[in-house]
Amino acid sequence: MKNFFPDSELRCKCCGLLRLHPGFMDKLNGLREEFGRPMTPNSCCRCKKHNASIPGHPNSLHVADFPAHAKAEGALAIDIHTPDGEYRGALFALAWKRGWSIGWNAKKNFLHLDRRIDIGMPQTSFDY
Repeated sequence: MKNFFPDSELRCKCCGLLRLHPGFMDKLNGLREEFGRPMTPNSCCRCKKHNASIPGHPNSLHVADFPAHAKAEGALAIDIHTPDGEYRGALFALAWKRGWSIGWNAKKNFLHLDRRIDIGMPQTSFDY
């Protein structure tokens, strides 16, 4: 399968950490391939320090160096830039169908996508 995401787009913006949960990259590339449009990450891997500084949720699935969830072995989340409502709706529908959990905020131009189901948590959608 083609890799659509260079490491530079996935690394922690603070320290360059790149640690993804096993299988996360394959599922992300599969989503991108089926979506058929560019997907630009705003954030993927975060170190605990960077997550606290932005401030991210303390139990964020983005945190790769000290995951808050016992079964996580690296980042399980990515935020994807959404340029407009049509793009956002199409990505939301496909990601949901493929098992991704989805977070959104109408005032922000991205969707949070995560694979919490891969560590035994239920699929969900939420706004914040």
